[in-house]
This record gives sequence, structure tokens and C-alpha cells, in this order.
Amino acid sequence: MKKLNFRIGLGLVLLAGLLPSLTASAQMPDVGGFDSAMIKLFGDNPSFTAQADVRVMNSNRVVWLQMPSVFAVGDAKLRVDVDIKRIKSSSLNSATINMLTQAGMDRITSVIRPDKRATFLIYPGKKSFVAMPLAVEDAQFAAQRVEKKALGRETVDGHACVKNLSTVKSSKGVALLQATTWNAADLRDFPIQIEMREGGNATVMHFQNVNLTKPDPRLFDIPAGYKDETVPQITKPAGKKKK
Repeated sequence: MKKLNFRIGLGLVLLAGLLPSLTASAQMPDVGGFDSAMIKLFGDNPSFTAQADVRVMNSNRVVWLQMPSVFAVGDAKLRVDVDIKRIKSSSLNSATINMLTQAGMDRITSVIRPDKRATFLIYPGKKSFVAMPLAVEDAQFAAQRVEKKALGRETVDGHACVKNLSTVKSSKGVALLQATTWNAADLRDFPIQIEMREGGNATVMHFQNVNLTKPDPRLFDIPAGYKDETVPQITKPAGKKKK
């Protein structure tokens, strides 16, 4: 199974990888983390918008990072909006926030587009974006499937939920992502809470104000006039073949 890195990515600004990369140099934060498999946790053909409280906890369940976010999913595309000024973490001080604000990087929109085989990081303050290619298995979104194993029943925010161990697998049966999900019966089995673990950390996404109508397709496009700041990948020349 692929490991989830807590970085800016689900494209999401996830999470721990964001903080070390926010240096005084004001460079673009490192990117990785969430991929198209995340979309499958919301269903086969999900469409919704919702607010999310994203928290990262250590092995003692102590929250060391809290990140309010806004999610949108439609047509197998995922968008996550984050305002860094709203992140609470001892690792993110006011000087860093001011630096990012001045650089126009305090707001980040992360968009995963399996149809374009890419993830886009969009910076509204800079009117710019960065594009990153999806891995082959991430681009094959339509072939992915979710397997659920019921763990019990719990109530979350007044919603009766089935607590599941949810595993997203590729067409070849390879596990791409695994999470505990709380699927609410009155919200068409929407996972009102998702928990993922890596090493000693746990990331919990708690969703509120869930709207199951299809979002505006333009939410997943790069705004007109935004500058492409993607750094071209340098391909090393092939070595000479030995005779």
C-alpha cells in the first residue's frame, strides 16, 4: 500500500510536510500527499461541498495541528481550500504567516484532476498555479474501487453512522489508501468523518454543512489569467550504450 505523506497535496495542504517547508525563503511549499484515491472514499460518483475540520494528532491523541478547510467534489475532481492564517499549530508562528501573506501564499487551493492526470496548487493571492503529474495508478481513477468492512455503529453530530474500515484498491487489487470512515445513512452514506494513520500520527477530517448537490464545474478550473509557475522537470540525457 502507498503511504500517505502529510503534505500539501489532496492535493490538500496536508499537513506536516507543509510546516517544515514554510521557510523564510518564501519558496513554494513542498507538494505530495493526497491523491485521486481520496475521492473514492466519498463514493463511486460523489458530488458535494462541505466544510472540514482537519486535525493531526500524535500517538497520544494530542492535536498538534488544526486546519479548517473547504472541500468540493464533482465529476471525479477534488478541490480543497485552505487559509493558512486559520491554521493552529505551534510550528506555524506569526512571522511565517506574515511572510506567506506578503508573498501571496496565505491562501491555497488544491485541485486533483484525474482527467488531466495532474494536481494543481493554485495561489489566489499571487494569481499563479503549480501543476504536478499524477502517478499512473492515481490517474486511473475510474478503475479504482472501495471495499468496506463494518466495524460497528456510532452516532456523529446526530447522524447514525456505520463505522467502516475502507480500503481503496486499484484495478489490480493493490491497496492505494486505507481509512476508517463514519458513513452517515441520512447523507447517502457520506463519510462525515475520516481517519487515516501514518506512523505515530493520525489525521482526522470531520465534515460539517454537507451539501450533496453538484458544485459549479468552474471550481475545478484554473482561473483565467493565472501564471503557470510550474518548474519544468529536467530529463537527464541518456548515457552512451556500451559496445
